[in-house]
Amino acid sequence: MTQCIASDNTPIYFTDTGAGPVLMLAHGYGCTSRYFRKNIPELSKHFRVIAVDLRGQGHSNKVTKGPRVSRLATDIHGLLTELNLTNVTYLGWSMGASVGWNYWDLFGADRLAKFIFVDEPALAAADPDNPTGAMSMDDLTAFQNNMRDHTDATIETFIRSLLHKKELNIDDLVADSQLGNGDFLSQLIFNHHVLDWSDVLPTITLPTLVFSGENSLVNWKSTKHVSDMIPNSRFERFSDAGHMLFFEYPEKFNQLVTEFVENKQFQLQ
Repeated sequence: MTQCIASDNTPIYFTDTGAGPVLMLAHGYGCTSRYFRKNIPELSKHFRVIAVDLRGQGHSNKVTKGPRVSRLATDIHGLLTELNLTNVTYLGWSMGASVGWNYWDLFGADRLAKFIFVDEPALAAADPDNPTGAMSMDDLTAFQNNMRDHTDATIETFIRSLLHKKELNIDDLVADSQLGNGDFLSQLIFNHHVLDWSDVLPTITLPTLVFSGENSLVNWKSTKHVSDMIPNSRFERFSDAGHMLFFEYPEKFNQLVTEFVENKQFQLQ
């Protein structure tokens, strides 16, 4: 992997594959760029694919500072700036989508051309006003404690819960996630979980594609609501798919992403 030094002198690692229009891939909470291993080989036939290990996760794990979505978004902006990349399509899965929303909130369309958001609600916290949220605050506290005190076991249970098609082998992905910093991840999940992006989503002016898995731990209706709030967006729901829909149905996912980035027979609402 290649290293980029963030503005606070933290090393951030990424892969750089292919040539052409730039497609930036940002993974979900507790995951790594390896989760896109079924996507990068095909997508890099069409695009220059930059896939990052976000701060505190994967090979970017040697850090204890900055366990905030805003810091991750700043890292992305710094990486794009250092590589002097423009007209980038940013693809964020799960928390990676929230990182993209924070990027827009901080930097607007600077260096970006399009957005792709995969299976993320505007607010993850579940409460009476948000009954389709992913986790209650009590459950969040328990998860934080387990992530800090029993990192490897907590990561394995969490990662395996993301997959709907249980027959697929993700042992390598679990091992890659276990590179993450448990203390950092324990703090990051709280910041990620309580942020509500409902005021930011309607301000996005870039063409946007939103994906959802019908059988995901994220209620697909909450992801549809994200798409509805973004003025120039299209919604794609994968049936019989979970949170890792890009891994469970890579051919379909890769084709739709390619068509969207290249504008081939792809109509937004």
